[in-house]
Amino acid sequence: MGNNVPRELSYYGMYLRKFLEETDSPKKNDETFINERADAAEIEYEERRRDGLTVDQAQECAMAVLVAGISEDI
Repeated sequence: MGNNVPRELSYYGMYLRKFLEETDSPKKNDETFINERADAAEIEYEERRRDGLTVDQAQECAMAVLVAGISEDI
């Protein structure tokens, strides 16, 4: 990784980018950070669904992974 090249974003990537831009986070242009967090959120969602959680419950877990610790940077 290590490159800062934009890629097509998933739902989680788009959500995170918008959140970072709206809060003027220093990470708002960090493509690597956004991509890694979006990937982690997608994995979390899939794992929680396989564990038997509802869509809403799995989404809540994925969002927690997506934004973990970000408020400290704002």
